[in-house]
Amino acid sequence: MKIKLGFIGYGKSTHRYHLPFINQEKYDIMGYYTRGTHIFEMEYPQRPKDLIRFDSMDDLLKSDVELIVITTPPHLHYEYAKKALLAKKHVLVEKPLCYHLEELQELYTLAKQQGVAFLPYQNRRYDSDFLTLKHVLNNYDLGTVFEIESNHTQYRLDNIEKEASIYEGSIYGHAVHFVDQIVSHFGVPDKISYDIYNQKHYALGGTSEINPEDYYDIKLTYDFLRIRVRFSQLIVHEDPRWIVHGSKASFKKYMVDQQERDLKKGIFPYDKDFGKDTGYGIGTLYHLNGDKENIATVYGGYQLFYDQLFECIINKQDPPVHHEEAHTVLKILETIALKKEWHK
Repeated sequence: MKIKLGFIGYGKSTHRYHLPFINQEKYDIMGYYTRGTHIFEMEYPQRPKDLIRFDSMDDLLKSDVELIVITTPPHLHYEYAKKALLAKKHVLVEKPLCYHLEELQELYTLAKQQGVAFLPYQNRRYDSDFLTLKHVLNNYDLGTVFEIESNHTQYRLDNIEKEASIYEGSIYGHAVHFVDQIVSHFGVPDKISYDIYNQKHYALGGTSEINPEDYYDIKLTYDFLRIRVRFSQLIVHEDPRWIVHGSKASFKKYMVDQQERDLKKGIFPYDKDFGKDTGYGIGTLYHLNGDKENIATVYGGYQLFYDQLFECIINKQDPPVHHEEAHTVLKILETIALKKEWHK
């Protein structure tokens, strides 16, 4: 049995983050609808051929496609998801699902009424660095873990003068990936605190008040555990991707997941070295007695998201992302972007 799949949106997101990871023995990729005239196509041997370009969204929704994958700009997510749900289609949406909690609840209620799946594409749960972190937390004795850092540091000077709404900055566009990683493993935080501003514009002689923000430092508190999620594009030498401190050991790992890098280089999921770290990415566990232990990277892959979604739709198994998790992530983003107080 295959699930008939269609895309709304057919740009870089579809070609780089979805198509290479869809098992065509489980999914029959029928076609797409896009408003654009320019089509981004990443050539790779297993790219589906002869897809239908539907003339309108209504034509796509009236077809026998069962699963709609929405990869449009985020401001269209709510509108398009609602139309697809009303057509009784299962719906997968690029993150963020939408901008507001009221919209999110409306869509989940509608999905339940229609008896279909509705969820965000949180593929970064299958990043190798995050899978390695979970492996260490679950299988090694670090004692009481009291501090974790999730760092996303690089050096990029693009978009310094960009001005846009609060929904087009790093919180909704970037933090959504990595806050979700934390929520997926640790659940709803007891407290949150945060610092956001336009770091690049300020550092180069401008003001920090220009929107959207390009820097965030978010602290999620779980009882006595503090988890810091940080993003900066002005770091000359990158920090470790993960730092974990426990009462018996510490853990550090460099290098973010390499799947996106490899896709840009023309290395695809069926290549044996796809997504693999260099030796620089091997994690290190520092024990209390002074010993050091190398921790090999744990690999997964974004195809696991689509495999789990297939089981959810066909065999009624757990979805890759639960409603409660999506709600918590959006609540955190909305709290920060709108500078609200956090209430668990």
